[in-house]
Amino acid sequence: MQSRLFEIDPMAGIGYGMYNALKKEKGSFEDFLLHYDSHQVNEGDNSWLTKLISEDIFSSIASPEIFEAMGALGINGIDFLSSGNFFDTQTSAYKLQILQEMQKRKITPPPNITCM
Repeated sequence: MQSRLFEIDPMAGIGYGMYNALKKEKGSFEDFLLHYDSHQVNEGDNSWLTKLISEDIFSSIASPEIFEAMGALGINGIDFLSSGNFFDTQTSAYKLQILQEMQKRKITPPPNITCM
């Protein structure tokens, strides 16, 4: 099935390679097909990959510990997870990690540092 798809749509082979690089050994061909949009990709739109990356980041940061830390820092978790694109989310996650470490060490963060 894979080889037939890649014959019909060579961009799907490239997309599957990017999918495997992202998912490592946790993905499946069926999951790839659920995320991949051949029509959009062949028109130059690779937003399916950005959405997939965002889903992975959201699932990794959506833990009770992260929400507890966000609450302690006064960050609204729902707003945090529902706004922005992949790069905004990644930057915010790094800022959250820094703020969390500062809180552990009882360091007061500067007032101009926020996660949003």
